[in-house]
Amino acid sequence: MFYLFSKILVFLIKPTTWLILLIIAAIIFKTNRKKILITTLFIFYILTNSFLADSCSKIWESKRIKLKKNYDVGIVLGGVSNYDSKKQLHNFNKHVDRLIYAEQLYRQGKIKKILLSGGNGMLFNNGYKEAESMKNHLLKNNIPPQDIIIENTSRNTKENAFNSVKILNKNFKEGDFLLITSAIHMKRAKLCFNKAGIDIDYFATDYTNSNTKIRLDYLFIPQSGAIEVWEELIHELFGYISYRLFF
Repeated sequence: MFYLFSKILVFLIKPTTWLILLIIAAIIFKTNRKKILITTLFIFYILTNSFLADSCSKIWESKRIKLKKNYDVGIVLGGVSNYDSKKQLHNFNKHVDRLIYAEQLYRQGKIKKILLSGGNGMLFNNGYKEAESMKNHLLKNNIPPQDIIIENTSRNTKENAFNSVKILNKNFKEGDFLLITSAIHMKRAKLCFNKAGIDIDYFATDYTNSNTKIRLDYLFIPQSGAIEVWEELIHELFGYISYRLFF
């Protein structure tokens, strides 16, 4: 039930949903149309301002921590790929840094094994298992199969944590674990692992670029990519609050 509710909530908190609802309201409420349209334009400008979006994203992101020891297992959370069934290709997205850095940490000896956590988070499951896709990628990059563990039943971050902890408690009692996920996702992910019963170190990836030059277009001209940044940030904020309150 919570899973279905969370999917509905994700739709409702999307910035694009707000804009659509405001436009519909402007059509319906003719007497207040001018005020609603002005509000819509103001919100649209805020949502398409890359400087504001990136600045807020940086505030929420978890800081990079220097690793001072080695770990038994590095846990990589899904959300890095999808599968194109027609072309039979695994398409990686901007969060693939999670997987790339996990492989790097493994080769450096920082983590002994890699646990890949991710099933299918779609409302209508098409059978795709993301953990298996990530495993295939690592195998092609010559990571030994005995050092790859998969958890392929989780549909969201909460299930990532609780399902992974079951595996860790069964096979790696008293082990040291490293959580590997995106900087913007880390607060919510770490909270879930803490609630699942383990205190875990973390390695954050795919940070918002801190070297962005302050240009006129970056400061003032609307950019469509900013909406995606806001959408992800709002999703993380609502998710963190929900998990903190209800789990």
